Parts: sequence; structure tokens; C-alpha cells
Amino acid sequence: MTSLSAPAGRFAPQPLTSETVITDGDWHRIGFTWDGTNRILYVDGVEAAKGTHTGLQNADGGLYFGAGKDRETGSFWQGLIDDVKIYDRAVTP
Repeated sequence: MTSLSAPAGRFAPQPLTSETVITDGDWHRIGFTWDGTNRILYVDGVEAAKGTHTGLQNADGGLYFGAGKDRETGSFWQGLIDDVKIYDRAVTP
């Protein structure tokens, strides 16, 4: 799942949620792309969820991996995260 928030008074899109469930204990590659219109979430190179949203280019807030924005109870990822990469150009998932 990915979730985007917006400053007070601005529209925040609904979370992008995948139906993919991972329970095998193996490493998996998760990717998130945005092409200016579409947000796409990938699991092991396969599209798992897609939604539209414009305006991300104006984002200036924090970026959180494995926890909710306010680090509230129940928002923490239970597992390991390794090798995080962020690109400012197009890449193939």
C-alpha cells in the first residue's frame, strides 16, 4: 500500500492498495512509479495496483518507508527493508 497526504485544505488521493499478499518469508521487490498521471505499485515487477493522480510534482513533505507519517501505533512495517532507491528519471520496473 502507498498513501499520500496533502497540506490542510488540499485534496489527498485515496491510498493505493494492492490485493497481493506476501507470506512466504522470501525477499520481494516492491516498486512505485508515477508518470505525471498514473501511480503504479509493482510487486516483483508485476503491476499490483494502479490509480490516477496529478500534482505530485509539487510535493515538499516528508517521505516515510515502513511507517505512517505520524508513526502512530499499527502503522509500522513488520519485516526488513533493504536497498531503497529513488530515481528522478524513468526506469523500467
